[in-house]
Amino acid sequence: MRRVLLTISLVVLAVFAGLPMLGRAPDLSALPAARDRAVGIGADLELNVSVFGSGSPVVLVHGLPSNIGDWAEVPEKLAALGHRVVVYDRAGYGWSSRPPSRATPTRSAPMRANSARCSINSASRARRWWVGRTAAGSCRPSPLEHPERVSQLVLLGSVGPAMPDEATDFIGRLGRSPIGPAVFRYVTSVAPLGHAVLAGALAEVFSGAENIPPGFIDRSAAQMALPGTVDSWLAEERNGGYAQLRPEAIEVPALVLHGDGDRSVRKSVAEDLARRLPNAKLVWVEGGSHMLPVTHPDLVAARVHEWAVQP
Repeated sequence: MRRVLLTISLVVLAVFAGLPMLGRAPDLSALPAARDRAVGIGADLELNVSVFGSGSPVVLVHGLPSNIGDWAEVPEKLAALGHRVVVYDRAGYGWSSRPPSRATPTRSAPMRANSARCSINSASRARRWWVGRTAAGSCRPSPLEHPERVSQLVLLGSVGPAMPDEATDFIGRLGRSPIGPAVFRYVTSVAPLGHAVLAGALAEVFSGAENIPPGFIDRSAAQMALPGTVDSWLAEERNGGYAQLRPEAIEVPALVLHGDGDRSVRKSVAEDLARRLPNAKLVWVEGGSHMLPVTHPDLVAARVHEWAVQP
């Protein structure tokens, strides 16, 4: 982490001294070669959507800053278990459109439009599972505004009301500062800098640098270098508001699946979230980090499947 802090400090000095730092741009070939299916959600915005398999529907919603790829093999494994799996880049990330303003990208509208256009209509008999790594924030509108469309909820490494709103680390504080957007746009545009910063950040979310899969840092650097990604991420980070989340209002059965070694969202946050949800079950993944879909795809798929088919 000291190397990360030193790198960012040098970048800050370079930006404000007006001295450009030379380096190659991130390799965008590390990203998926092309968009899969474009789904319009209104206001001239489109989501990049992938659909796997057939059967009872499961919708996978990623966290931030993230994209479809961070679900790793989970969609294919759920499809093999007999589900129609819809996974998409949220607005502001991956190959989806960037919102025109710096406001937080829409959350509930993409879910409604996405479902309607992927043969998962709003019939009350259709069962739904909104699955997200930050679902207490990302998926919060759907179970509350349209409870008839959601039958079960799975929360992986999810934030909750016990999550601190104030950033306690250097990167978090810098991101919320006035110079944050300019600094991070610059860092992500220069491959060596972006790689160094992400290596430190990913070591934290994977609970150890040794747990980061080969090529993951390069792919993440390419994702962050896509125009508008940094702005979408910082807009959501700046919103905070964890203490205002109201999981008590979510009445559908909820599985809280959490790594007991998660350094990004501590165990106390998961425990508090499970207590607040009216109909919840808390399951710990021994030795699990914040990146369970990447490190434990078989376990995640099995748990989601078991939860989805329960009576």
